Amino acid sequence: MQETNVTAPVAGTVLDTPQDLASAVQLVSEHPGAVEITLGADRPVGLHLGTVVRRQAGDQLRKAGADPLILRAPISVDEDIPDEGVIADSDAALVLCHGVGARALVLALGGITHRGRQRQRLYSMVAALAEAASAQDVRLLVQNHTAVDEVLMLLVLLDREFDQNTLDVIEPEVASLAWDVARSRDAGQSDADAWGFVRRAAKRAPVLVRGLGPGETRHLGQSLPGFDEAMANGRVVTVEHRGGAR
Repeated sequence: MQETNVTAPVAGTVLDTPQDLASAVQLVSEHPGAVEITLGADRPVGLHLGTVVRRQAGDQLRKAGADPLILRAPISVDEDIPDEGVIADSDAALVLCHGVGARALVLALGGITHRGRQRQRLYSMVAALAEAASAQDVRLLVQNHTAVDEVLMLLVLLDREFDQNTLDVIEPEVASLAWDVARSRDAGQSDADAWGFVRRAAKRAPVLVRGLGPGETRHLGQSLPGFDEAMANGRVVTVEHRGGAR
């Protein structure tokens, strides 16, 4: 039964359309809270920014109310390109996160079973990226492409290596989950089934919930036991698309 005595924090905002920094700052000031920004040359934050400009952009966004500030790289760790290319692109995005002062970087998983990389290769790549994220003091959030279960299998393997002292990270929680609700629904996974996995993941480390339209955070809070409480405790952070297609 859903708790009734918890007031859920306001959902955050996704900024994933072309816009300049001034427009983004204005939107954040209108909807303060968690903000997820997709990287790009035509976006408020991108790899084209120099060191000083990166810091200034992060300062402006946080001053406007972006807390936490989360970046999303349009990179899938299962892209059909050499492993080295994915790792290099992801490393650059992690360095950008550190320069901007973002708390986390979201990476699309791509899928364990549907597009190409064997599970061990995919796991090895995620482990390398977790180590790179730890070095930059950034949390790596791995997004599901289909059902959320596939990401949790990778996190279990990371925890196992950490326990065996073979993973060079400060803490195993440096890698966590970004639950894309729209994608898990498209894969035929109900919100309740997905939440069963996500709720366990949130006990391990804070998770991001994305792929939501306006008002869907409230719906999840009403339908999923413990969702509002997890938000109130900072174990779950949600971001919504407040307009346009996602």
